[in-house]
Amino acid sequence: MESAEKQRSGPAKMPWVVPVYCDGCASCVNQCPLHGLEMVETKMTGVFVPWLSEPGICIGCGRCAEACSMGAICMTAFVERAVERFQTKNPSVSVQ
Repeated sequence: MESAEKQRSGPAKMPWVVPVYCDGCASCVNQCPLHGLEMVETKMTGVFVPWLSEPGICIGCGRCAEACSMGAICMTAFVERAVERFQTKNPSVSVQ
């Protein structure tokens, strides 16, 4: 019997974007080897953050997180939750 880790296809980790920490530099986008990340406009006009519009192409290499000097991207082992978030949510930045 194969372990659950072997049965799961796809990356072991996925990026988790924290939009409020992003300064919009796009360094993460430039480091993605598969061009999966793109800068997406938030609900605030003119404010863009990185987002995986097609999370299925992510290989979980972590280059995006390494490139982010602001700490706006970290890698998470909660892959299914990250994929669902990218597919169903829109990035937002709230000003308080």
